[in-house]
Amino acid sequence: MPTLLFINACVRGKDSRTLALAEHLLERIREANSTDMAFHIEEIRLSTENLLPLNYERLQRREELLAAGQFHDTMFDYANAVAQADMLVIAAPYWDMSFPSSLKIFFEAASVDGITFTYAEDGTPVGLCAAADMYYVTTSGGYIGDCNFGFEYVNALCRLYGVQSTHFVSAQGLDLDGADVQAIMEEACNGEILNFS
Repeated sequence: MPTLLFINACVRGKDSRTLALAEHLLERIREANSTDMAFHIEEIRLSTENLLPLNYERLQRREELLAAGQFHDTMFDYANAVAQADMLVIAAPYWDMSFPSSLKIFFEAASVDGITFTYAEDGTPVGLCAAADMYYVTTSGGYIGDCNFGFEYVNALCRLYGVQSTHFVSAQGLDLDGADVQAIMEEACNGEILNFS
């Protein structure tokens, strides 16, 4: 059974509009794949994970494990989960022109030479991940415009990992005066990108 890895960076939990949009996307994916190829959905909820950024000691340990070929050490759990997933769904609210810091720490742990990517002899990066698609889901109080640094960063990493197609799903302008939040959310939920039929 193929695996969908849901990386949940929604800090507000059930009060998160981003999570509501992501759950709608997941339901659409379930419906579209209910017969031939149902996904097993594995969620990593970053707000409950013990995420630690790399410091000097952790970086040394990481390098020692990689040099010894210990790719299945628990230090590489996130990298292995990303590498083995058949689809990625990432839900992250638009914060400070990108996303919550927990997602950066997650990707710092997931970006491992020899697990999610490697380099050819000529120095060209080669992706090692199985995922064909990545969906990046976000919501914002205003309009993102040309400052879509969260998606651009995740998109670049997923391309490095070898993910074939990346998709951006958003509901924007939710906190502007007079905004019809329900209508904006419904429009995002019914967007063409979420039409899997």
